[in-house]
Amino acid sequence: MNAYPGAAEAGSPAVILFDLGNVLFSDPWESLLLSPGAGLGDRLGLDRSAVLEAGRHCWSAFSVREADEAEYWSELSRQLGCDIPAQLVKELDEELLVVNPAAGTLLAAASADGARPVGIASNNTSFWYAKQAERLRLDRWIDPGLVFLSSGLGVSKSTPGRGLLEIAAEHVRPSATLFVEDRGANLARARALGFRTVEYAFKPESADASGEESGGVSGVSAAELLDTITG
Repeated sequence: MNAYPGAAEAGSPAVILFDLGNVLFSDPWESLLLSPGAGLGDRLGLDRSAVLEAGRHCWSAFSVREADEAEYWSELSRQLGCDIPAQLVKELDEELLVVNPAAGTLLAAASADGARPVGIASNNTSFWYAKQAERLRLDRWIDPGLVFLSSGLGVSKSTPGRGLLEIAAEHVRPSATLFVEDRGANLARARALGFRTVEYAFKPESADASGEESGGVSGVSAAELLDTITG
């Protein structure tokens, strides 16, 4: 049953769901591993394609189950065939896990002084979500009943059949819910379920400019997204 039936589709959205990586926050694994010059791959002088392959493997393994961050880095080290110093991990975390400067404004507008439920729909690891939630102070804005994480659900937005977005649709009225996301395939799947969608991507200066991992998404600006939220 939908807990938040909300307004008619033509009106202002009754619920807003945000993705996290590349939306409210830098994408964790891509930023940490692939940022040109500053990421783990370049800092250790590793082949970029090998880092990309290992990163994708670890993302697939760790984003659909609860896990400890130390386990992630141990597995990545094994995949790459080299040691990953703990001090380097600490430096990467401090330098590359970046909050979108517009996030606070967007979350506040979405919440409408607490009058509108706001949630998260994110393919994410449990350990990176914890850091994002703390740095974004999500407890100020987010309804705990509207947090849909792949690591907790055991499925992602791309899982065939009943995936993350299908589960989210069971808890809200899609036609009255705005979903903010950066990846085209996820937006298409959400629209097929009846969600209202907006394409938005945050790219910090340190992010890879090739568009390879993000799919080349551009979407609306932060100002345009704010207008959509408040309109």
